[in-house]
Amino acid sequence: MSTRVEAAEPTVSVTMSGTVRVEVAGRPAEVKSRRERAVLARLVAADGHVVSTDRLIDDLWNGEPPPKALGGLQVHISNLRRILEPNRPPRSPARILVSEPPGYALRMPRESVDLWHFADLVHADDDDPAARYERLDAAIALWHGEPFGSHAGEDWARTSVARFDELYLTAREQHAGAALELGRPAEVAARLPELCERHSTREELFRLLALAQYRLGRQADALQTLRSVRDYLADELGVDPSPAIRGLEAAILQQDPALQLAPPPDDPRTVPVPAVPPRTKPVRTGHEFAGREAELEKLATHAKSALRTGLRVVWITAEAGGGKSTLAHLLVGRLRDHGWATAIGHCPEVDGAPTAWAWRDVVDALGADNEIEDPFLIARQVRAACEAAPTAGGGVVVVLDDVHRADSATLQVLRQVVTWLAEQPVLVVATYRPSEAETELLATAASLTSVTADHLTLAGLSEDGIRELAASVGLDPVDETTLEMLRRRTDGNPLFARELARLVASRGPRDASTAVPSGVREVLLHRVERLPPEAVSVMRLVAICGRDADIDTVVALHPDDAGGEDAVLDAIDTAVVADLLSASVDRVRFNHVLTRDAVYDSIPALRRRRLHWRAFIYLRDRAEVPLDELAHHAALGAGPGTAVEALLVVETAARQRFSLEADTAQLWRSAVDLHLMAGHDRPSAARDDRTALVRALCDLVTALAHRGEVSEARARREEALLLARSVGDDDLVLSALTSWRTPTIWTTRPNRLLDDVMSTAVREALPGTSGADRVRLLVTAVFEFEGNEQQFAVESAREAVEIARDLDDIDLMCAALNARVYTSMGPDQRVEHPAIAADFVSAAKESGNLDYQAVAHFFRSLVRSGETDLPGATAEMQLAMQSATSSKVGELVVVLATFRAVLDVLRGDLDQADQTYQAIGMQLAAAGLPAANEFTLISHLCVGWHRGSIGHLVDGARLLYESAPESIAWVYVVALLDAGRDDEAREIAEQDIPVVRDYYWSALAAFHARALARLGMAEKAARLYEELNGWSGAIAGLDSGSVVFGPIDVVLAELAETMGDRQAAVRHRRLAAEVEEKVRRGLAQLG
Repeated sequence: MSTRVEAAEPTVSVTMSGTVRVEVAGRPAEVKSRRERAVLARLVAADGHVVSTDRLIDDLWNGEPPPKALGGLQVHISNLRRILEPNRPPRSPARILVSEPPGYALRMPRESVDLWHFADLVHADDDDPAARYERLDAAIALWHGEPFGSHAGEDWARTSVARFDELYLTAREQHAGAALELGRPAEVAARLPELCERHSTREELFRLLALAQYRLGRQADALQTLRSVRDYLADELGVDPSPAIRGLEAAILQQDPALQLAPPPDDPRTVPVPAVPPRTKPVRTGHEFAGREAELEKLATHAKSALRTGLRVVWITAEAGGGKSTLAHLLVGRLRDHGWATAIGHCPEVDGAPTAWAWRDVVDALGADNEIEDPFLIARQVRAACEAAPTAGGGVVVVLDDVHRADSATLQVLRQVVTWLAEQPVLVVATYRPSEAETELLATAASLTSVTADHLTLAGLSEDGIRELAASVGLDPVDETTLEMLRRRTDGNPLFARELARLVASRGPRDASTAVPSGVREVLLHRVERLPPEAVSVMRLVAICGRDADIDTVVALHPDDAGGEDAVLDAIDTAVVADLLSASVDRVRFNHVLTRDAVYDSIPALRRRRLHWRAFIYLRDRAEVPLDELAHHAALGAGPGTAVEALLVVETAARQRFSLEADTAQLWRSAVDLHLMAGHDRPSAARDDRTALVRALCDLVTALAHRGEVSEARARREEALLLARSVGDDDLVLSALTSWRTPTIWTTRPNRLLDDVMSTAVREALPGTSGADRVRLLVTAVFEFEGNEQQFAVESAREAVEIARDLDDIDLMCAALNARVYTSMGPDQRVEHPAIAADFVSAAKESGNLDYQAVAHFFRSLVRSGETDLPGATAEMQLAMQSATSSKVGELVVVLATFRAVLDVLRGDLDQADQTYQAIGMQLAAAGLPAANEFTLISHLCVGWHRGSIGHLVDGARLLYESAPESIAWVYVVALLDAGRDDEAREIAEQDIPVVRDYYWSALAAFHARALARLGMAEKAARLYEELNGWSGAIAGLDSGSVVFGPIDVVLAELAETMGDRQAAVRHRRLAAEVEEKVRRGLAQLG
């Protein structure tokens, strides 16, 4: 940023009495244009208050403005500014003729404008007649004739002219009164006759003149003066003179001695200054309005709680324009006044910002260095800044604005900071739009439940709130009809109500109720389109840059033949006056992100792409521009001829971005799109280019897997595989097959069905691999075959661990152990499972990889669940949540919520459990996770089991049975029995379909046992009893962490009854009671 040396501005004075005249540094400054003189006069008439552009245009063109009136007004404003501030540096804000939404105002010392100074002198009050005389003498000296010169006859001027004329006559009357008090009747007798002749109805002038004449010994003249006003009033108006005139006349006729004395204080000749029409209310800024006093009180209460008990989090949600940011900013202002340290972090509205940008804002606001890239180090920096922040009896309030736009690193830092500052007096306020909240944000909110003080969902404003908001934009008062229209059209949305009220204030209610579209985006565009074309063009350039922009960049993007820098600055000023932009010396910013989005979306696609490319060309040579910003413009601006050049920037940004891999997904998407734009997927493309496309796809798969976007990740991996095969490179094929490099909690395949393409490719590739490549491919095999060819998956996991132990790669060992522990759940490796889980935890800690640590603790929580150790399982779940980065926290929050539903079932609160399960199912489906359908059915089975029937689920069970019988055959049998379809149930049971031996085995075994018992199949019951007896003392399904079907001893007792072993049945029922008592103790410990 260049340093400018600002010259001292010369003194400026404006004369409006008699003529329009400007002096700068004591010398006349010529205002040549009549309309520019009219603009200056109109602003003087406003007495320093803002005059809207609509009002100015209407007044200057007498209600019939030309099509480009706003542009013409801007030219006049620019010319006047050059006259009033000749030394103002380029781009520096005007200080005299200022832009202030919704228009312009004159900001000058009142004594520098003759009419303002005149009015102030007249309105002042002095008890001392000498001081009063001098003050009014000075006021009268400022009067040189009718105000506003040749513009006095304009419609807009008439009221002000009448007001100043009245003030002038009042000043003359009071001046004469003070002269009489000082014993100067001759002066009064000499000056007033002319005024009396011109103002025949001003009785006070006649009274003062008559009194002065009497004191000079001219009684006849005094009586004649009073008779002339009496006659005029009678002849012209048919009224009698005032008591003051009649009283003076009687006193003169009686030669009252009091007439020669100083008048008493209550003498009727003491004339008050006439009432002056009230000044126009100044337009308040949006930051002064919220209409949310109740919510502010709640937030203040939570702030006090944070002071007493430690960190608290408050979430404020509302859709676009709902007042979230305004409320948060108001809270910050109030807490700052009460001694709190404050910081606000804004999540960027567009791609291209450095990682964890909001926290950089926070660190900067708290006075620390913010040039760190590592999210963990940023979190440490935030903690240190909060702990060291200077306060005056308060705490620290941190606002994260618009976290629906937050990247993964921002949310990771939030979770870490909350953990570290748990005991500190910190209030964290996060705002977001619920309709744009993705899984990761909702997961983060769920993970912070223990410290969340409130979740404020902002409703529409009340009628009083709408009135206050309307007044803030100049619509005051608001009649009932208009209020109802504002309420009906806006539903109380603050942004929409503000925009509609602004339109009513400037154009009247008819336009707002008929012509204005119903959506806020359309309202904003309606306002934008009323600006001159030059201003709209410049706003589009700003929108290309983002929510805010460097003015140098905007100037560089502006066409050379369109007026250069001055034209850009004038256009920006026009938009500032329209309250669409805000500007400083070097930057310009949209006042609301919706305005930016509306303007951006209105740019035709081809022009938008070309503008992004121009921005890229300009910015690439500037060293201070972040690489992510360059990549953003390159990706959106490239065409077929420039895609390769853009690729270099985008892929470099993706690789260099120090952040969670999940945050690179959009960059890799852009890279893949650029490869496709360049034709690198075509058979005719160069081998190196096709290879580069495959590698970009592989990186995208990894990023998507980290984000939990499973469906797209699978599709992209298959795309990479097919393209790699077409290249004919086995190593490339292996890269595609092993590109899913993220810790895994649950299946990644829809309904756990085999993927023919992937399973075949894995089998074909395995024989030719060794070392680390083989480990990665074996891990891929585990998650492609588990649940179908379970034994092959188990063997693959074992081999992966054996090979990894001989390699010096701890991350590879973590991946192998992840696969091993996943396949060790179930009956066949039940004894080994706890040790494998413990090994996984140790390796994960050694690696320092937070995601592997989180997943390892999750699997150990399942071990604790299988042991019916509810407090232990809960503790491991919490450790998993504390370790997780953003790439795993979403999945873990679902797991934690599922476990809470299990606890609800164990407590007997089936309604709450059912509600939780349904919410989780919808969340999984919304995220596109393959486990959604399976989970929804299993959760319904869980609740139905405990309610005594799953007959209503028979159709859903049948559909799954037809595609994966080993997963659900015995569930289907029980559903048929509950539905009264015993013959069909027996037919399926006779087939003796084996149960898949994975993490749901104990749950499915409970259905298997109950089905055999109800059908009286004693021989089959005996075989199952022999295996299931080893699970005595456990709870069916609890080892999965997601469902529970009661103590296994309950179904063992049913099997024993079927076998005819009543003694065993009694023993199992006793053991079941002991298990239930253990559960009750565990639940009591959890609270």
